[in-house]
Amino acid sequence: MRPSFGPRVDRLLDYREYPILFVDDEPENLRVFELTFRREFQIRTARSGEEAVQSLHEHPAALVLSDHRMEGMSGVELLAKVREIDPRTLRMLVTAYGDAETLKEAINNGWIYRYLAKPWRPDEMRLALRNAIELYALFREREELLYEMEALNRAAKLLSRELELIPLLDLVLGTVTEDFGFDGATVFLFDANDTRLQAIRSAPREEDGVAARLVDLDVPATTAPVFLDRLREGRTQVLRISDLTSLEGPVRRFATEVAADELLVLPLAGHAGVIGALAVDNRRGGESFGAADYTLLEGLTHQAVIAIENARLVSDLKRSREQVRRADRLGTLGTLAAGLAHEINNPLVAIRTFLSLAPAKRREDDHEFWVAYHDLTLREVDRIQSLVRTMGSLGREAGSEPSRTTCDLHEIALDVVTLLSPQATRACVDVEIERRDELPKVVGVRDHLHQAALNLLLNAIHAAEKPAGPRHSDRPRGRVTMRLGAAGIDGAEAACLEIVDDGCGISHEDLDRVFDPFFTTKAPDQGSGLGLMICHRIVQDHDGQIEVESLEGRGATFRMILPSERRPGSR
Repeated sequence: MRPSFGPRVDRLLDYREYPILFVDDEPENLRVFELTFRREFQIRTARSGEEAVQSLHEHPAALVLSDHRMEGMSGVELLAKVREIDPRTLRMLVTAYGDAETLKEAINNGWIYRYLAKPWRPDEMRLALRNAIELYALFREREELLYEMEALNRAAKLLSRELELIPLLDLVLGTVTEDFGFDGATVFLFDANDTRLQAIRSAPREEDGVAARLVDLDVPATTAPVFLDRLREGRTQVLRISDLTSLEGPVRRFATEVAADELLVLPLAGHAGVIGALAVDNRRGGESFGAADYTLLEGLTHQAVIAIENARLVSDLKRSREQVRRADRLGTLGTLAAGLAHEINNPLVAIRTFLSLAPAKRREDDHEFWVAYHDLTLREVDRIQSLVRTMGSLGREAGSEPSRTTCDLHEIALDVVTLLSPQATRACVDVEIERRDELPKVVGVRDHLHQAALNLLLNAIHAAEKPAGPRHSDRPRGRVTMRLGAAGIDGAEAACLEIVDDGCGISHEDLDRVFDPFFTTKAPDQGSGLGLMICHRIVQDHDGQIEVESLEGRGATFRMILPSERRPGSR
């Protein structure tokens, strides 16, 4: 709330707005003081220290003057209590006695601002009262400036943290109504064409429905040109209920809905022009807006504009990222579709040829055609089914992803080696597993991790396969090693599955492309180029890392590193 400890600073020279309490146990002295200064100052009087204390509790004062010698509570004692009640109240002692020690103690302890000797002269007293009130007003102004700076700093911190537009506008309105203490407020923003000012949010949200009626209220340039022209010029406007008939239609409707004596409309001036307006009102009968209110609200509008433009930039960036993501998805889909078409066309040639020749061969006992060629055709059909199944797994929705559990990579490696042992035997490749003692478990989808390990090992077996010698028994043997151990990702514990082969290796030109869809150096009937891509996708989905090291002619190493715990925000 705005500070409410005295008169407003913007009317500094109106001395009557700063109450003065004069305390003296002589009624004649009270009467003389009141008659002398009542036209220029707001005077209250008290006949004792106790009466003065009670008066101050009920009606604060800017200045308290007290006689020194009084029955009961002395003037010095009273001013000490006044300081306890409100240290901002200035205190003056009026004395006819030159008690130097008493005055020294009172001044040094901060109980009095100054003292005046009796009998006082009106001109001297008038000057002392004016100086005291002006000093009090300066203290007030300093406090209000500090309050405004603190309030604006708090608002700036809150606004800078919010990057969503609607919650941001609610923060602005909450600052105006709750922190600054104004009765109500509405935020308007120009539309995309800059031809219509639209009410976006309003506060407070009361039961009478004013805020609900204000939202979506708009001010078109065609029906309120004067108001909008002034706003675009960066001019603050005051709308008064007394001037209702002179307002333009949409502006009059807005002022009528709010039903406030005054509405202060401040432009929201951005780096490229005015983007909207902040309308603040005193709908509950609050006092008129003053210079301090203008200063405070203008400071807030500067902070609000920066935050609104940042929120819009973030929103635009999100939309741009979404467009890029969609474009990337379409590009990936195009690449996959092109590769899939190529992969399917090849087996379709064999299938079509078989079906074309079948009618002519139906009465012939052609063993090669009906057995060998038929088996080839069935394998090609299986190949197409495998490609379609693979594409289906790539296109699954995130919401259909199986639940994750704790997985042991060593168990997965054993399963994979057992599963691929026939292929390794036919390829004359020896596969062995090396495990370190410390192997953290990982959190993931076991079937997916199994598929990734299977693809990597199968790829290594194909790479390590050696050509047959003159006799089958002389065929050299390839070697693949699966190494398991602990690792780390960004300082977190992780497990590593490393598959090393002694095959032909990967050329430098191809090394950066091994995870691209449909990229393969194998023969058309030996691979589709999707295995490593799927591995890459699975590892990414598990917040892990997949790496490859290779020198042409010297084998290759594929390394799959998976965190032992699922990270926050991961899929």
